[in-house]
Parts: sequence; C-alpha cells; structure tokens
Amino acid sequence: MHLDLKTPISAAGILSIIASLGTIISSLCTPKVLRILGTGKLVAYSIALTAMASVGYGLADSFNILCLCAIPMGIGAGAVDVAMNNFAAIYLESKHTNWLHASWGIGATLGPSLLSFSILTGGGWRGAYEYVAIALTAIFVLIFISLPLWEKTEARGGLSENVTIPASSGSTVPGNAKVANPENAPRATAPDSNNAPHISIREALRVPGMKLSFLTFFFYSALEISTSLWCGTYLIACGFKPEIGAFIVSLMFASVMIGRIASGFFAIKFTDHRLIYAGIFIVSVGCLILSIPLPLNLQPACICLLGLGCAPVYPSLIHATPARFGESLSSQAISIQLADSYIGSILMPPAFGLVAAKFTVHLWPISLSIFVGLLLLCVCLLDYVTHKKLNKSYARERVIDILHTVSMDTLKRERRIQRRLRNRHRKH
Repeated sequence: MHLDLKTPISAAGILSIIASLGTIISSLCTPKVLRILGTGKLVAYSIALTAMASVGYGLADSFNILCLCAIPMGIGAGAVDVAMNNFAAIYLESKHTNWLHASWGIGATLGPSLLSFSILTGGGWRGAYEYVAIALTAIFVLIFISLPLWEKTEARGGLSENVTIPASSGSTVPGNAKVANPENAPRATAPDSNNAPHISIREALRVPGMKLSFLTFFFYSALEISTSLWCGTYLIACGFKPEIGAFIVSLMFASVMIGRIASGFFAIKFTDHRLIYAGIFIVSVGCLILSIPLPLNLQPACICLLGLGCAPVYPSLIHATPARFGESLSSQAISIQLADSYIGSILMPPAFGLVAAKFTVHLWPISLSIFVGLLLLCVCLLDYVTHKKLNKSYARERVIDILHTVSMDTLKRERRIQRRLRNRHRKH
C-alpha cells in the first residue's frame, strides 16, 4: 500500500490512530442512537458504513483518502461493538457471549488469509478490501431481512435488575433512575430500555462500581494488546527465529479463539465471575512461569496459556454488565467500558515500548504480571461493590434454568404418555 500510494510505511500508525479515535467517540455516542434505532437497525447501518469505508479503502488513490475512510471505519466498528455486546449481555446467555467473541478470532484468522488469496489471484491489496466490502454487504442484507427477529427478541425483555444512581446536589439525573427489585417489577421490554431517560457519562460514572469497571477494562486491554503486540519481539529476543516467533503469535491468537469456544461450554455450568477468576488465574500462571528462566521449548506453551487465560475474561465481564448495573444502564456502561478498552489498547503497548527501549524487552513478563495484578485487584473490588446485585442475578438465572429443566422434563413425559396411548390404540 505504501508503495502504491507513495506514502511512508510509518503512516499506517496514523490510520490506526484515526480509526481508534473514531471508535472511542462512536462507542460513547452509541447508547443515545441505540435508544432511537434499536439494536438491529443500528448494527445494519453501522455495517453498511464499514462496507462503504472498505470500498473507499480499495479505491483510494492517496493517503488522504485513506484517512477520510478511516473515520467511518472507526465509527461503524465502535457502534457495532457496543450494540452487539449490549444485546448479547441482556438477551443472550453467557455461552453465546463467549462464542460471539470467539467468532472475532475466526475473522482475525481469516483476514490475512483473504489478503493472501487476493494477492495470489492478482487482485492485490485493493482486491482484499473489495472482498471485505462484499462480505459486509451480504451481512447487511441478512441483518436487514432479520430485523423483525431483533425487535421480537428485544420485546421479550431481559432478566437484569436496574440500579439506583446517586444524585449529588444540583444534579439532574433523570428520575434519579431508581428502579424496584425484579421481584416487584415487571420484566423490562425493548421500548422501556430503548426509550429510558438518557444520562450523561459523568452521571453514569457516579453509579457504584462504574469507575472500577472502567479501570477493569483498561487493564484487561493493556494485558491482551501488550501480549499480542510484544509477544513476537520478546520471543525473538529470547532466541527464536522470526518466522518461528510469528507462528507462536498465531498460536496465541488461536488459543484465545479455542479458549472462548471452550469457555462457552463451561458457561453453561459456571457463572461469569467464576470464569473471570479462572481466566485470571491461568494468565497469572503463564506470567509466573515466563518470569523465571525457562528452556526455549517451554515458552510457546506459556504463551498459549496467556491466550487461554485471556479467553473468558472479556466476554464474561461484558455479559455480567446488566447484572451489575441494570438493563437501563447496560448500553451506557458497555459504551464506557469499550471506550476505555480502546484507550488502554492505545496507550499501554507504546508505554511498554518506551520501557523496552530504555531498558530491555525481557521485562515484558514483569509488565504483564503488573497488568494482571491490577486487573485482579479491580475485579475483586468490583465484585465487592456489586456482589448483592450479582448474587440476585445468578440466583434468578439458576431458578430460570431449573424451571426450564422441569418444564422440558414435563413435556418429554407428556410426549411419552401420548406415544404409549397411541400405540395402545393402534394395537386395539
């Protein structure tokens, strides 16, 4: 691209910054648009926006055009991220949220392969963006056709309870946003949640646990992005050949994808916070082993441990958001969390780059250990502040699971009885 557009290769960092800033701004603005359009329409329009941006990338004849196209690319990505995560957290189960994020790993794996295919078939890098635009257009059509299903799901409502926003003197928090306990309140419906009074980011941050949630996602993203960005450099510094180091990085991404598929099945039996602590424990073990002198052949296994540990943490934190803060604040909370996640992914990897340049890249496992320790501290404090709402939510989910199991057993029993009666009738 830099040869065709006669642009320095370092300009790729400028594109990344523009897209990331667009994603952060879009994430913070999405809750207001989400209440107006609903999840299905917002996701469809955002995908259409990213499809047009991909077309612009493929047709760009200058770096300035790429910069312009990076703006809708970032805006569309941020809106889809918040809308889909909020929908999954409220209306789907934890296993679905894990599998949703596992599909990101599949896309991340197929993306470079799509580029290779385009180059081999003569399409070059422009052809890859054209393929992506075609795929996004097909997804847009599918989502647009399925809009009634999105609306039907939202009309059924979720199962999370709402919270009380503490009002300070002179503040105008809409209705003080106080909502009754779920035992005394009806299930939330799409019109209620989508048309709920909007609160500002400052007011949302006054909700107990919101600032801790903010820091939790910051340190998690610092951990995950630093792992993916500096892993190959660290392995080469330890003595691996560059091609082997790159392959191990691919294994790390694959372990994240596999771990999220597996954690989706574990989520059937275990709660979100148990999956979060299990993931942090696995990452801690990987960081601890990497921090001690090891034979080279053991380090790839430790890198894979980091990927497996990171796998359930992010989707489980997302899925627990409505239980912590209530459905009416879920989209606002997730938008803040994802925006902070992007901020952490932008700031912390370059910060370690300064440390590596000043000292040595061999400090990478220690920096990861610091991120893991801060993440664990934030998660523990967050669970302490929101434990009452979490316990009520998990108890409610357990009751629903039991009722569902009983109803299914009753249905199967009735079918067996009807089958026996039909067989007797045929014999007579």
